[in-house]
Amino acid sequence: VMPKMPQILPETCFHESMDREVIPYLSAICRSDYLPIDPSRGDDGRLYYEVYRPANARGAIVISHGFCETIEKYKEVVYYFTKMGFQVYLADQRGHGRSLRDTSHPNMVHINRFEDYVETFHHFLLSVVKPNCGNLPLYLYAHSMGGGIGALYLETYPDTFQKAILTSPMLAISMGPVPAFLAKALGFIMVRIGRSESYAPGQHAFLPGEKWEESGSACRERFSYYQHKKESTPLFQNSGSSYGWAYQSLCTCRKITQKRNCMKVTVPVLVFQSFHDTFVKASAMKCFVQNTPTAKLVPVKSSRHEIYNSHQEVLIPYYQEIFRFLDL
Repeated sequence: VMPKMPQILPETCFHESMDREVIPYLSAICRSDYLPIDPSRGDDGRLYYEVYRPANARGAIVISHGFCETIEKYKEVVYYFTKMGFQVYLADQRGHGRSLRDTSHPNMVHINRFEDYVETFHHFLLSVVKPNCGNLPLYLYAHSMGGGIGALYLETYPDTFQKAILTSPMLAISMGPVPAFLAKALGFIMVRIGRSESYAPGQHAFLPGEKWEESGSACRERFSYYQHKKESTPLFQNSGSSYGWAYQSLCTCRKITQKRNCMKVTVPVLVFQSFHDTFVKASAMKCFVQNTPTAKLVPVKSSRHEIYNSHQEVLIPYYQEIFRFLDL
């Protein structure tokens, strides 16, 4: 029997509800640890992860977070999933938060190969998720860059998940007036001349005081709740990409949306697309859905890039759609 959907937290008392209700509840069912990465692949760092295991779980969800984020930003999302009877597994992506870094720059997001995200994610699944979730059905929830990682994972390892939710997935990056081919060409040159670990144009080290109006969140209260944590925790202060990350991401986005790769996805996929997204391109999401027979596109009005950080009136139908999809 499907549990009754929990009340979506209202904005009027969001901070108080998180601190008095959500965090204490999650702390009681949380286990955190570090996962060593395989040194035989040249990775001698560790991946920070958290596991939430409510009683009598009916499924397990793995969360793949976005660019410059950490799993700390997903406490509200984890709360709803666990209240609905799902175990939740999530790790700080490599190069983010408390996990291993591929550069010495403390705020920079850098990757040598985009596939490293996928292989690290797969290592987490094999080493932590599967040994703990037993025979529970396994689902993916992935946002933005994490959605790009998730989509590539579905194409590379099509038999791991039973269903997947991609929310504002990074399948093409919005770069304003700069054509993608020019950005990719510049990235290629900078990587070739040894400037891979330099900030890409428009990217920079962390600066406090990010304005809500310029953020990916449509809800001021949800934005400020995490922003305070980010500004007070140096490890959470990822803020810009390297040339290497930009080049790898542009190349991979193109690869993910090609029809021959989309056809490798065999499980049902729900793709949420915000009407007011200035970070990733809607056209790429539509292309992915058109090329993936098992995918369905769900447009979301009155939201920005971070749909999960929207107002209550947006989140109620958003989660209703998600839980209907997971219970089919």
